Amino acid sequence: MAALLWLLVVLACVALEIHSNAFIALFVGLGAFVALLSTLVGAPLIVATAIWVVVTLGTLWLVRPWAMRTLRRSGHDTDFSTPSLSSMTDLHGVVEMSVGDEQHPGRVRVRGESWRAVTDWPDPLANGTPIVVRKTLGTTLWVEPA
Repeated sequence: MAALLWLLVVLACVALEIHSNAFIALFVGLGAFVALLSTLVGAPLIVATAIWVVVTLGTLWLVRPWAMRTLRRSGHDTDFSTPSLSSMTDLHGVVEMSVGDEQHPGRVRVRGESWRAVTDWPDPLANGTPIVVRKTLGTTLWVEPA
């Protein structure tokens, strides 16, 4: 029964890590995996729980900072909260619905697809205006006149 508990914790941590970018659930799951192994060799639940806490805290304290520094150095640390360059950058299209600032988004057609768009341009871009994509944030394109 205890082994099933630890297995569920491991699986939940894997699912959480896949859907987050905090890089914490991985270490909680690693601790649960070691606790699962200790349970399978006969350790009582209280001992397995202590092992889980020690392994989780130890890896969070010792391994996570090193891993975060390594990932940053390798260029994988991206700030997803600000617009950035993407494969859409420098593509050309046309305004479908008037495009204004972030409070007044519109729509543009790029490569045959309609996209939500905003502009830093001082005036709204009218329907039919040729545009070029300068950056993206999720599925929103930042555009300016071509």
